[in-house]
Amino acid sequence: MGQFKVIKNEDIRLSLEDKTRQYFAGNLKKPQILDFIKNDEVEIGITSYKTYSREIPHRHTIAIEYQYVINGRTQYMDLDTEEIYDFSRGDFFAIYPGTTYAQKSKPNTEILFIKVPSINDKRIMETNDIVEKWLSEKLHTIRKDYYHDFNAPKANSIRPAAAVALVSKDERILMLRRADSNNWTMPGGTMKFNESLQECAIREVFEETGLNVEIVDIIGIYTDPEVRVAYSDGEVRQEFTVLYYGHIKGGNEQIDDESMELRWINMDKLSEIHMATSQKKRINDVIQFIIKGTRRII
Repeated sequence: MGQFKVIKNEDIRLSLEDKTRQYFAGNLKKPQILDFIKNDEVEIGITSYKTYSREIPHRHTIAIEYQYVINGRTQYMDLDTEEIYDFSRGDFFAIYPGTTYAQKSKPNTEILFIKVPSINDKRIMETNDIVEKWLSEKLHTIRKDYYHDFNAPKANSIRPAAAVALVSKDERILMLRRADSNNWTMPGGTMKFNESLQECAIREVFEETGLNVEIVDIIGIYTDPEVRVAYSDGEVRQEFTVLYYGHIKGGNEQIDDESMELRWINMDKLSEIHMATSQKKRINDVIQFIIKGTRRII
């Protein structure tokens, strides 16, 4: 008689909230949060890197590793040849026994792994200055903005996002120059689990600018399917952004590694800086909101 053994998605996600790696099957000795499937021949699991992560140099003497990048981007250095391998969303690869490597991954990278057989044959290897320097250099994603472009790639992702317009009394607006595109933008970012979109807006502004803000109004909602952002890790995101109007409550101005510069720019000087077309539209809506109180829903 047949039999099914099931591990539900909600249990997997719950187990990964405070863990980097969880196993679905294998010959495992240590207790696991998940009720895994006992198997001597194969080891299967998922690795979830919520922050920038690095794996110290090691190799497997017997097992072969198969890996599939679910989301994000990861890089490997073959320590014997110093060759770099770059993998992003949708890539599948195998690492053969005896390969000595180091690994680094950008935040929000998830990898499904399969190791055959399920055996503890990991051997930690010595590192050197070249490897340490490489591991210390974080991975940066490159983005390209598309606005009603016939050549735009097909969207494969949609994530709710919030942006915040912060305008001073002398009509200067706070702008950031992005590290991934060199374009100027208002602060903001994508929503995480267990937070509202307003909470997302407040958190993102603090992370990107060091400022504590309160949300006082909505300027616009933008959900045009012809506005897309393509990232070098393979994600092509369809627009879904709510633009808020905010006031500064406190904090000290400082930028994170997602930005190259923070600047308060006069409204009449905004045409002089480089922005994506979608951002120009939103800036115009900010100006109309301040002058007339109008809002935009696209």
